[in-house]
Amino acid sequence: MAEENTPTPMMVQYLGLKAKAGDCLLFYRMGDFFELFFDDARAAAATLDIALTARGEHDGTPIPMCGVPVHAAESYLARLIKAGHRVAIAEQTESPEAAKARGGKTLVTRDIVRFVTAGTLTEDSLLDSWASNMLVAVAQVGEFFGLAAADISTGYFELLTVTGGSLEAELARLSASELVVPEGLPQSPPDAIIRPRADFESTVGGDLLRQHFALTTLGSIGPVTRAEQAAAGGLISYLAHAGQGKMPFLKLPVRREVHEHLLIDQATRDSLEINSASKGGRAGSLLAEVDRTITGAGARQLASDLAAPLMDKAKIDARLSLVQWFHDAPLTRDAVRAALRQLPDIARALGRVVAGRGSPRDLGQIRDGLDAARVLRERLGG
Repeated sequence: MAEENTPTPMMVQYLGLKAKAGDCLLFYRMGDFFELFFDDARAAAATLDIALTARGEHDGTPIPMCGVPVHAAESYLARLIKAGHRVAIAEQTESPEAAKARGGKTLVTRDIVRFVTAGTLTEDSLLDSWASNMLVAVAQVGEFFGLAAADISTGYFELLTVTGGSLEAELARLSASELVVPEGLPQSPPDAIIRPRADFESTVGGDLLRQHFALTTLGSIGPVTRAEQAAAGGLISYLAHAGQGKMPFLKLPVRREVHEHLLIDQATRDSLEINSASKGGRAGSLLAEVDRTITGAGARQLASDLAAPLMDKAKIDARLSLVQWFHDAPLTRDAVRAALRQLPDIARALGRVVAGRGSPRDLGQIRDGLDAARVLRERLGG
């Protein structure tokens, strides 16, 4: 009887990887399918509306199982992420031939190669082209909170220091797809991802910033506070964990000052329906009414500008001057819009290439985008 209850080598491997995956659903690669077992299978089958079957037994009971084809995995991942799940991808890390060369009926080695979460997406099919996808890390040093926010699909990266009274409003502005915090952080939202406190040490964060961007000092970024360094450490550590050592595209971080823009709490944003309507979604919001952009990058920039109204008169005047300039030059305006229509989403194509998920199509978009950008620059320069 004891032998009958002994897990198979495959199940031993699966259970080891599941322990590493934690609370993520585990996509376990078996040939042309990603298989899920036990509670993961039940959750995935209910979310994806696919058949729940069984494979073998564990502790004397059938093992629930479901699977999705590898070639169609992105569409299933999109539905799981939208439903609030996080997914660990376990791939075969050696060929069947290499496994056989080790002798006997050796199981092909597998390992988790990537964690797919709401804040670490780069694939077009998993993202909205008109909306940023922000991953935000929060850390506390003394009375200050540091925020590190990144959209890895475009490489945008910003740092900010706030007091406790401004934290809620800044989180509302960023509208994070995923929030990462250290263990024991006060004011931590219930849906935040909890990570080890050691990742949020300011000295660790400073070292990670210098290493990642090959900096001798942080002076080229600006007067980076200890709270910002701590938050950056938490964010970079989480990205390294999600990519299992493969880092995504990040530009040199931009430091924002809290006094540069109007602070608007979540309740006020909801009542004003700035970027989303009261019933959810973009339709019916202020953004939807004023958006006449023709590129994904333009739509994302407009949403960001509306979410953070400027407080600096000089910057407001400069923005209005540009609007006036285009208003007074309709031929130039039409020519620029025509040129913009030819621009692919270079930033997101570059993000996929750097993350190792690019395709020949992405390389073609970068090539065509750079050429179209050169033409646009010459037109504006004239």
